[in-house]
Parts: sequence; structure tokens; C-alpha cells
Amino acid sequence: MTKQTNPTVTVTDPDAREKLHIAQVLLGGYAAVSVLTLLAIVVFSGNPDIVTDAVWIRGSILAVASLITFALGVSMAKGSRGNYRRVQIIALAQVVAIVVIESIPGAFPLWFKIENGVCGALLVIVVLATVARAVRTTFAAR
Repeated sequence: MTKQTNPTVTVTDPDAREKLHIAQVLLGGYAAVSVLTLLAIVVFSGNPDIVTDAVWIRGSILAVASLITFALGVSMAKGSRGNYRRVQIIALAQVVAIVVIESIPGAFPLWFKIENGVCGALLVIVVLATVARAVRTTFAAR
């Protein structure tokens, strides 16, 4: 049995290229916000009103997940069909997780919910960019 490689496509459609670039930039923004949030968590860790155990856990997970998602987004923008699918699935799952987090009353401080809302907004745009017709057509199996 031969090992299957991650097929890539050449992104020639200007609209698809633009949408993939936008998604990549937004994933970079998501990673930056998440890492800066983790830094804020470390700085304010002595104040339990600002940084709870739940904030530590969720903030750490978000920072790692955002960096992985950004790396996948860079590969997607270069034409990786597999990472295109991964970014779609991960971004949508993260949006759902953020909606759930935002809906739990009292689980997280307001500042963290605002940060999660910003990340969710960035990811919603990523999802919309990756489901655009030009992008879907580019990555359609041939």
C-alpha cells in the first residue's frame, strides 16, 4: 500500500486567492489575540477576580489551538486541499465552542467573554471566506 500525500492545488482564481488570503490574515489575528490573552492571563494571574482556573484552562487551549489553526491556514492558502478541509472544520467547531462558552452565565469574566467574542467574529469570517464559491471550486476534487 502506498502512502497518500496531501494533495495541493494551484490557486489561480483571483477571488479564491483573495478569500484565502483574508482567511489566513484573520487566522493570524485570531492567533495574535489568543497569545496576547494568554500573556494577559499570566500577568494578571494573581487576581482571582480577573483570572480564574477556567480562564487559565480555556485561555491556554485557545492559544495552542489558534497557533495550530493559523499554521493550517497558511498551508491552506498555498493550496493544501487537506488543510482547507481541516480549517473549515476547526474554525466552525471553534465558533460553536465560543457560542457555548459565551452562553454560560458566570463561567468566565466579562473581559474574557469579550475576547472570545472577538475571536469568534474573526472565525465566522474565516468560515464564510472558505465556503465562498470560488474557494470551494478551487478545492473541489478533480
